[in-house]
Amino acid sequence: MIMLKNERAVKRFIWIVAVAIPAAVAILFFIPPAENLTKETQEALYFLPQLNAWFNGTAFCCLIAALVAIKQKNIAVHRALTTTALVLSVLFLLSYVTFHLTTASTHYGGEGWMRTAYFIILISHIVLSTVIIPLVLFTYARGLGMQVERHRKIARYTWPIWVYVTATGVIVYWMISPFYPV
Repeated sequence: MIMLKNERAVKRFIWIVAVAIPAAVAILFFIPPAENLTKETQEALYFLPQLNAWFNGTAFCCLIAALVAIKQKNIAVHRALTTTALVLSVLFLLSYVTFHLTTASTHYGGEGWMRTAYFIILISHIVLSTVIIPLVLFTYARGLGMQVERHRKIARYTWPIWVYVTATGVIVYWMISPFYPV
């Protein structure tokens, strides 16, 4: 059993991360893509959105399996699956930042109701991906610290939002990928 020695420091860390990540991602949209990369290198980086969708889709599967595991009272498997989902989410973030630092943004080219659906999904994904950061970190820390009741209390909100964010990450990729320039 892992006990959190300094809960105040953990809370401070979580809130710093919860503010820093969305701020860093927002700044990406004001930074022009790297200019010293060749066109071939930039085109080669278009595998990253597909990798990001794989990270999100696999995290989604881990979260579903984690729910099944905890319903079966298999804490070890639940912990392993949520840890895997968290690691996949971090890898997604690193890949996402890399892609957006090196390539120009792609604009959605769909029309009509598909365009409306895309932006509804995208905006809800973006908003909830910001909200989910502290929720995941607090839920995870409470689980690691074996603060079971506090973990359960917040997990009932964290889990569905995290599942939604991972699922919509894949959907957004599917919808925008036909408009990538390569």
